[in-house]
Order: sequence, then C-alpha cells, then structure tokens
Amino acid sequence: MTLRKIALLASCLMLLYPVASPAMAHEAHVHGVGKLDVAVDGNTLSLHLDSPLVNLIGFEHAATSAAERQAASNMAKTLRDAGKVFVTTAAAGCTVTSVQLISAAIDPALLGEPAATGKSATHADHDGHADLDADFVFHCNAPDLLQNITVKLFDAFKGFVSIDVQLVTAKRQAAAKLSATSSNLVFP
Repeated sequence: MTLRKIALLASCLMLLYPVASPAMAHEAHVHGVGKLDVAVDGNTLSLHLDSPLVNLIGFEHAATSAAERQAASNMAKTLRDAGKVFVTTAAAGCTVTSVQLISAAIDPALLGEPAATGKSATHADHDGHADLDADFVFHCNAPDLLQNITVKLFDAFKGFVSIDVQLVTAKRQAAAKLSATSSNLVFP
C-alpha cells in the first residue's frame, strides 16, 4: 500500500471516529470479531484484515505440531486466493495484484512470505493473543462500477462471528458490520 493510500485511509478513518481516547488506541482483542478496512483509490482497491488467529486457525500460538503447521498453511492458501475470499462486482473488473500475511506467532514461511530477519515466529514476543494482519490489493479496470464486495471469510473460517468494516472512497466513507447471514458489503 502506498504512503498516499495509507494517509488517505487514516485521514478518512479518523473522520469516522471523531473522539479518540487512550482506551481506543489499544482496542481489545476479541475472539470471533475481525476488522476490515477497505479503501478505493483510483483503480486500486485495498483491503486490510486484522483478526485474532483463533478466528482463522483455532489457536493463537506458534504452530508447533504437524496439524497446526498444516492449519496455518491451509489458512494462508485460502487467503492468498483473495479473489475467491473477497468477491467484487464483476463489472468492475478487479483482479488481485498482491497479498501480504503477517503474524507474530506464525512462521512467515507457513504464510507464504519471505523469511523474516530476527527471531523466528516460534519465539515471537506476544501476549498469547496473536493476530493476523493481511493486506490485499486489487486492480480494478472500472472502479466506478464497484458496487459491492461479498466477503466469504465466514464460509472459509468458522471462527468469525462478525467483521467490523470501515470503507473509504474518494467520494464517501461508511462503516458496516458483517456476519455470516449478512456478508455483502454494499458501497453507499
């Protein structure tokens, strides 16, 4: 994500939260709940997912057993097929250009990422409540035709109960709460 996109997203998100407090700076890690930031800037659709690992793989520690490593690898494989996880309006012609997955508890290799420098994930410093941060970038041929995104995270990962969404475009901003029975993000 470019610095310009990050600045635009941050500025717009601040408008959605007019009163910031120190308590909001470190929001609670809530099992079952994910956060999804969606930004459209020109032909670029950027999504940032922040979720407790337990929502995605059923645990929040380093993957040590063969079954845990397989669960982490399967999660990464599913998320890397982002066009099937985030289904955009067909007329917009959006295609995935990049996916980045990061977790303090999971070895980058299991996530399909280049090896990190420093400590391995099996010795990562975290409080036992590890998250996954995922960035998905799409190029849309006709972004003005982007009317909705069907979020299939609920189908792929049964640990999700709800996902809080912040949406920012050049013309509008909105917030939404998605669930398994209401997983379609409609652009206002």
